[in-house]
Amino acid sequence: MAFTEFRPLDDKSLLEYIKATPSLSSKIGNKFDALTIKEVGDGNLNFVYIVVGSSGSFVIKQALPYVRCIGESWPMTKERAYFEALALKEHGQLCPDHVPEVYHFDRTMSLIGMRYLEPPHIILRKGLIAGIKYPLLAEHMSEFMAKTLFYTSLLYRTTTEHKRN
Repeated sequence: MAFTEFRPLDDKSLLEYIKATPSLSSKIGNKFDALTIKEVGDGNLNFVYIVVGSSGSFVIKQALPYVRCIGESWPMTKERAYFEALALKEHGQLCPDHVPEVYHFDRTMSLIGMRYLEPPHIILRKGLIAGIKYPLLAEHMSEFMAKTLFYTSLLYRTTTEHKRN
């Protein structure tokens, strides 16, 4: 199955995509027998899948060309996945302890494959709503913001570097 033009993926087509993509299939040891794919997107915009195999796991995030919770009547650009992938890669180099590693990006499919942060990790918003206290949150957020904001700014970079990146 060729993936030469954009189409939203479902569990079945995502499995075929993973099989055809070495940078993803290698993360699960090229073993597909015990593979589970679960769509967990609770957001308004993207499909988000957790892929777990006997030898590894990852997350797939696919941007749609419209607002997911509304439909095609509210279009959006798929290019946002490209900019998100670039930011994740650059921020991951600057602050690897606080950014999931990007394993794969496909601009045509508007798809990012990245590290899965397994439980007990949860979405911060859900933890805050549940009243969980995060004693290192301010420290971690300030470290992330300081590194990513400074090292991507003109205070650190030359004008040429800044325009290139």
